[in-house]
Amino acid sequence: MEALSREQIKVFLDDMLEKTECIDVLITLLRRSALSIVIFSENFADSSWCLDEVATISQSMEEFGHRVLPVFYKVDPSEVTEDFGSYANAIERKKHRASKPLEDRKRRLDALKAVANCAGHTSQAIKIDSELIKAIVNDVLNRLVDMSPRVKSNILIGMDARVSGVERLLAMNEDAFRIIGLWGMGGVGKTTLARVCYQRYTSLTKEIKHYFVRNINQTCEKENGMEGIVTKLYSTLLSESNINFDDLDVSYRRSRLSRLKVFLVFDDLGTLSQLEQLLLGDLLSSTHLFAAGSRIIFTTRNRMVLGNVGARIYHVDFLDPDESLQLFGIHAFGRCLPPDDWMELSHRALSYCKGSPLAIKVFGGALSDKDKNYWLSFLGDMRQIPTPGIHDVLKRSYNALGVEEKRFFLDIACFFYGTVKSILIQYYHAHYVLENLIDKSLCICVRDDLGERIQVHDLLREMAWSIVNEETKLENRTRLKNIDDIHKLLTTSLSTNGGRATEGIYLDLSQANEMRLEANAFEGMTSLRFLRFFYPRNEYGTIKIHVSYGGLHILPNSLRWLIWHKFTAKSLPSTFSPDNLVTLSLRGSPVMERCWKVEAKLVNLVWLDLSNCINLVAIPDLSWSSNLEYLYLQGCKSLTELPCNVGDLDKLTRLDLSDCTNLRSLPANLNSKCLKDVRLSNCPKITSCPEISSGELEVLDLTETPIIALPAAIYNIKQGGWLRLCGKHISNFLPISASLKVFRLCHTAMREMDYYNDDDRQQGSLPRFVRLELVDNPQLKSLSRNIWKMVSQILILQDCQAIETLPRISQPLTGLTELRIRGCRNLKSFPTGINHLKSLQVLHFTGTDIKSLPFTIHELDQLSTLVLCSNKSLEFIPSNIHKLVKLSHLILMGCSSIKFLPELPSNLLNLDVSGCTLLQALPSNIGRLRWKELYFEDCPQEGTHLPQEVVLNFHNHAVCNLHPQGVVQHSGSEIPKWFAYKSANYKNDSCMMVQLPPNSTIKRLIKGIAFGVVCSSDIGHVAISMTCDCNIGTATAVASWSSPGFGFGMTQSDNVYMWYDKNLLGETKQGMLAEAEPWYERYDGRSVSFRFTPKLEDGEDSEKLKSIKIKGVGVSLMY
Repeated sequence: MEALSREQIKVFLDDMLEKTECIDVLITLLRRSALSIVIFSENFADSSWCLDEVATISQSMEEFGHRVLPVFYKVDPSEVTEDFGSYANAIERKKHRASKPLEDRKRRLDALKAVANCAGHTSQAIKIDSELIKAIVNDVLNRLVDMSPRVKSNILIGMDARVSGVERLLAMNEDAFRIIGLWGMGGVGKTTLARVCYQRYTSLTKEIKHYFVRNINQTCEKENGMEGIVTKLYSTLLSESNINFDDLDVSYRRSRLSRLKVFLVFDDLGTLSQLEQLLLGDLLSSTHLFAAGSRIIFTTRNRMVLGNVGARIYHVDFLDPDESLQLFGIHAFGRCLPPDDWMELSHRALSYCKGSPLAIKVFGGALSDKDKNYWLSFLGDMRQIPTPGIHDVLKRSYNALGVEEKRFFLDIACFFYGTVKSILIQYYHAHYVLENLIDKSLCICVRDDLGERIQVHDLLREMAWSIVNEETKLENRTRLKNIDDIHKLLTTSLSTNGGRATEGIYLDLSQANEMRLEANAFEGMTSLRFLRFFYPRNEYGTIKIHVSYGGLHILPNSLRWLIWHKFTAKSLPSTFSPDNLVTLSLRGSPVMERCWKVEAKLVNLVWLDLSNCINLVAIPDLSWSSNLEYLYLQGCKSLTELPCNVGDLDKLTRLDLSDCTNLRSLPANLNSKCLKDVRLSNCPKITSCPEISSGELEVLDLTETPIIALPAAIYNIKQGGWLRLCGKHISNFLPISASLKVFRLCHTAMREMDYYNDDDRQQGSLPRFVRLELVDNPQLKSLSRNIWKMVSQILILQDCQAIETLPRISQPLTGLTELRIRGCRNLKSFPTGINHLKSLQVLHFTGTDIKSLPFTIHELDQLSTLVLCSNKSLEFIPSNIHKLVKLSHLILMGCSSIKFLPELPSNLLNLDVSGCTLLQALPSNIGRLRWKELYFEDCPQEGTHLPQEVVLNFHNHAVCNLHPQGVVQHSGSEIPKWFAYKSANYKNDSCMMVQLPPNSTIKRLIKGIAFGVVCSSDIGHVAISMTCDCNIGTATAVASWSSPGFGFGMTQSDNVYMWYDKNLLGETKQGMLAEAEPWYERYDGRSVSFRFTPKLEDGEDSEKLKSIKIKGVGVSLMY
């Protein structure tokens, strides 16, 4: 007992129990105990109490898996377990004392066997008592470690799915020897996952030897680190002490190992050398090192080492958003989810972590028990200030790289994340280096429409910049992205006298101020390889970088990556040799006429983007550009022709000539075998399409281009591709056999879809379109009766005005989720059997001649959106529509013949009856709906209760509603009387003053804020949203709110628009939180102003904005 107590193990001896105490007390103690030590001695069986204890322990083993360690002290185990041993004889002598002697004897003997057969220790094997005690203590410690959960179950967020994935690879029910690799970025949870799997399986089985080797990489940094790991591992497995490293080559030990069934975890494996030593240098026959049924789990950041032993690899990915929020809630708040009023700030923190468990735990712990001011300060600084606890873990992967790999990684993390993989390979001419970085979890490869892209986690990018910025002198830094640093380097003498170390410059123009460059701004930058002045996400902002009159005199010939959006010279410098360029993008350059005035051999060029260079008259000679894959020229309105050698670019995968409105001719053939995407939309002077040789074509877009003869390539588009065609020369529905993702036919002369009506095409030969769009085909009268089988998700039929009926749906279909019928003004009815569309979620039937909905509409039990706008003949909505329990949006705008609405579904959020001029009453259950948006513009006012009952109830509904925002709009010219504050008059008054409550007791009751606006438009229908800014005095901005978008002006009458917002923090103009506390907290009893400003939903248009008149406003605090 003393030896166990010295190891801080809490021990309970049975002699602490009175012999008269009930056995139930012992059972309670056993349930609380991790394990029991039973010491069998010569006289043990003479004690009835001891025998009853063993019986109780045996029962506990069976009932709740109690663990037992038997110790045989000066007694042979066979004396305990055999039917005629000394223990059995002692029990036999006692049977006359029992009321049921035979049952009692059997119970005691069975219990003795159950306990004695557990793995334990004997004094015969370890004869010295002190050594025996030491062995018992060590055994107990090891068992307690294996049994104890190392991580509390309540923080193992997202672990179940990951454990299940590993379990499938482990396949513990199979006898084969398996090696499993858990591979992923540092801090992603590989060790935790391995530990959970280890605990799960080692706690369930006793016949497997198990061992968990932790932190191999860190241990190896110590002297004899790896050798120590190996000798300790195999000493434990072989139950031998002090095995030397060289002793492991002895054949009998290898033979013993080959008969040993093991479950091993090797944590944080870094190199092939470590793997070889762990498996005793026998990688080729590693599956024979241990017995069949053995399992080894490796965790590593380096996938390459796993390939040498045929490991089955499980990629440990980041947490998803829900899992991230739960883990953050636990570490920041001690609960599974952050409180509602901390949710916005929590999401801001998680946007930086990007699913990394390590970062979530570090930030959650750092922010725990801190006030909101601290949170705002911390969140504002975290991208600028490195977090040691995170960067130290991640930097271990970087430190293990070679010199060239480090340079490559810093380039990718600082500049190239999101770049197409093939471009990077051409940039470095080193495919293997990129693959090594992927294998070492420093970047990943993801696929999108452009192919494979390289992505780097935000935390790794921040770490990379922290490494770059370790150099304190600006002129000695290799890479720059800080706006002030770039401005200083390029606009002072540093660029010519320094800057020789600069290899890359990265400037987001949307965040930059204007900058004027001298002609020699880049003169001293002889190492510059990467220059990127860009607008993100295809934006086209104002010109930010101005070059001196006459343009630049020099650009470094070392440049391999040149992106300069809105470049302001007519051409690049004549002294610049672009032969090294891999990427060139001068998108949106307003005055450029040609890239350069001299010939260049662009042998390395992979990506050329000159889109929206409206004055470009010629593109560079591409006859040497055999590596070119991407050519973007959309919006080059001055371009009249392409060089014929474009057709011979045999690696070209994407060609975009959209909106080249003066382009007159194209090459006769596009010979690239890997061409995937050709876009020729809105080229009105192109009448013939090149022949396309590629068998990889996925997208062909000829929208608004008057092609006379279609290329044969349209019949060869790959499965899952896109095909968009238009033109009056198309008179028949094309016999496409492929199953396409999108097939769009518009502005055609076709009359019917006869090709697909044959019965023999119903079985197997029909194409399958994910999305089929038939738009503005004025002569189309009938659709194929098989059309419902041809579309798997979305069918759009728009402005096909000759169609009067739709084909019957004769049997249940589970594919179609959206049906959108628009502007088919002669269509008089829904398709018969529409109730067979069992998966339909969105149904649009707008601008048709239907008079009613089918009575079977209620059978569409997945329907969430029903849009019936501008059906002027529609009179009747069936009463059973309330059975559509998933319906959340019902739009009846412009249905001018509807007089009554039935009871509506209880989950309806959005109801729009604007322009329903005959509507006489709202649905009977409108007061019970938890609506979010209600629109009643141009509904009758006189003689009805529309919409007064909703308007009067708006405040109560807003306070009780769960939605953070809500909207009501109706015709009218007065702000409702319940608004506490209204503008003084209704003469173009868009601003008003509000007196805030004087004390905090009242303010704590505030639930949100309600806004009201009276407005009109002089030019008919306009889609807008409204912004309300709160200010102290004339300058200090306190908060800002934006309404949901809405439309008004179906007539030119006044409209009342009300919305509420429960965001008590408000927003600044930049959309960030203005304060860490409700906006009104700091302004007790102060007067603040609220100013309302309209904003167009479809872009800027000064004339439209001028037409919007604000005639009155109101504000009310909601309690």
